[in-house]
Amino acid sequence: MIKVSIIVPIYNVSKYVIRCIDSIINQTYTNIECILVDDCSPDNSMILLEQRLKLYQGNIDFKIIHHKQNKGLSEARNTGTYESTGDYLFYLDSDDEIQPNCIKTLTTLAEKYTEVEIVQGNTQSLPCPIQKSDWRNLHYKKFQEYVNDNKWVLKHFYNVKEEHIPVNAWNKLIKRNFIFDYNLFFKKGIIHEDELWMFLLVKKLNSIAFTGEYTYVHYTTDGSIMQSGSNYKSIECWLIILKEILTNPNDSFFEYFKEKYARILYFKMCLINLNTNELQLYYLYKTLVKDIIKNLLKEKKIVFTLPLFILLMPQSFYKSFAGVKIFNLFIKLNRK
Repeated sequence: MIKVSIIVPIYNVSKYVIRCIDSIINQTYTNIECILVDDCSPDNSMILLEQRLKLYQGNIDFKIIHHKQNKGLSEARNTGTYESTGDYLFYLDSDDEIQPNCIKTLTTLAEKYTEVEIVQGNTQSLPCPIQKSDWRNLHYKKFQEYVNDNKWVLKHFYNVKEEHIPVNAWNKLIKRNFIFDYNLFFKKGIIHEDELWMFLLVKKLNSIAFTGEYTYVHYTTDGSIMQSGSNYKSIECWLIILKEILTNPNDSFFEYFKEKYARILYFKMCLINLNTNELQLYYLYKTLVKDIIKNLLKEKKIVFTLPLFILLMPQSFYKSFAGVKIFNLFIKLNRK
């Protein structure tokens, strides 16, 4: 029977932590160890969590690990990974929850395909980004249940024009040995850590299975791009990610992602230009980012301004196919 280690970083989630823990307690599959990493949360998240676990009398093994100082999401996940003893790992964000059948559904596929490195679950996003009767965030309706081909994996990673493998760490059952064999830990000290982690992971990934059953509930706060904005940490982290990519071999896969992340940097700088609170950041990074974009996107003219209507659109539009098309059109027009 497969043993699963669920890894949950805890930081400033007092409003959501009980919902998250209860979703683990309610799993129909119980050969689970749950590693809760206290990342020095300043609120009463840990008090609420410990009170809830005192009442639990089931078979799931809950373990609490305390950081001596706040280290961030990446290091909290890494701590849980090092402490894990399961055959497979499952990363769960503490403001999200999993469906009662989550681990059972994913382990069933892992037992069916014993060599599988990742089993991808289906995600329900709340609030729903697109008002449809089918609120499930299914990116891969036409994918076969099991694939054992790295070239196929690379082709279907982060392809916004087609169905694709979701770019996040959560809602994936991941073989523990796969993580350790290829040293696939999260980079310390950055945000957007899932982007870089997935980028490095898919280069090694050969086998993946998919389920159409929704297993995970991901909660998002909808708002305009301007509200979510851009800041020092975000820009710095995208620069770090891009630098990591630039150090990788020069093949078509890496070339594609050099351009992708350069476009993200460009978009971030456009936002800064219209946000007077961040003009200092704009001037700090303007020359550096322009040089990167000119080199990677072959742009002759770089204008750090986006139409206001795009900035006022909700985040779901920015992430949508239509939003990507409009953004790319704006870049194309800037070439003229």
